[in-house]
Amino acid sequence: MDTLLRDAKILLACWDIIRSRDFLMGRRVRSFEKKLSRVLGGLPVASVASGTDGLILSLKALGIGPGDEVIVPAVSFFSTAASVAWVNAMPVFVDVDPATFHCDPVQLESAVTPKTKAVMVAHLNGGMADMEPIVAIARRHHIFIIEDAAQAIGALYKGHPAGHYGDVAVFSFNPSKILATYGDGGAVASRDVSLIEKISRMRMYGSRLQDLSARHDMLGVASRLGPFQAAVLDIGIDVLEKRIQARRKIFFQLVAGLADVSTVVVPAARMQEDHFVTGYRFPLLVPKRDALLSRLRRAGIDARTHYQVPLPRFQAFSSLPSFSKEFPGAERVAREVVVLPTDQMLTDGDVQKIISLCGETAN
Repeated sequence: MDTLLRDAKILLACWDIIRSRDFLMGRRVRSFEKKLSRVLGGLPVASVASGTDGLILSLKALGIGPGDEVIVPAVSFFSTAASVAWVNAMPVFVDVDPATFHCDPVQLESAVTPKTKAVMVAHLNGGMADMEPIVAIARRHHIFIIEDAAQAIGALYKGHPAGHYGDVAVFSFNPSKILATYGDGGAVASRDVSLIEKISRMRMYGSRLQDLSARHDMLGVASRLGPFQAAVLDIGIDVLEKRIQARRKIFFQLVAGLADVSTVVVPAARMQEDHFVTGYRFPLLVPKRDALLSRLRRAGIDARTHYQVPLPRFQAFSSLPSFSKEFPGAERVAREVVVLPTDQMLTDGDVQKIISLCGETAN
């Protein structure tokens, strides 16, 4: 019933956009940006066409380009590093802790050089990285922090959302996310109002909507959130908290049920009091990964793998010095990761089936 009601609201909203011809940065876009700002604790927000565009525009707005280095994790989605290369800066990869999937702060600091302009932190699997040591490193070396928060809408670290700790945070709303639209969509958030104003103009050819044919003070592109995608997000964000709570219930059922399974590594570091996880994904590290995947899929469980290739190993980065470097944490994730479903449609019986099948890895 909830799904039918949501779909009806979306259809009516789309018809209203068509009837009013409110196609360009209109009412639905403004409404969603205001709601998203509230979710992020009042941070100024600029919506964009995709999370990848948000990363590229953030790098550009911070003045990062040729000759600059940006530290990025060896485990993340391709866009985390590709956005750096796209602005002609150099991604410098650091390994991750396989128990958390997040950057090792010690290795992060050792990667800083005089050319380093920023560190891009990827908040993965519905949880945030430990930001305090990263902030301390960035301050010591006077470099920017860009938070790739594509998977972290609703997540908190020490009570604060992505964007609170870094200079800028970027979100994605593609169909795989908890807050999703029917295609691509993204947003940029920052405490720096002038930075958001700059990105707001860069997404509009370097202008403002009211000056679109008369004034362009900077170079920009067309990277606007479309009105129909905004309508889906504007309606979906109203039930975001409910979706997160449903996923968190399943997430912590899995945590409890797998606590005594010695042959799997669960993301225990994100269960600490400092972290509020959304339950977006539940990754495991399992030495006999393929055997477990086969059992789960035969039982009708939508288990998957992610990050099967560390970012430094993609052919797109073959010209970088890191292409032949070893990243043992990222390599372990690539070999062993299994991602269990946390979809709110799972029943308690489904969750118990998953736990039972994972427990068979000990036999």
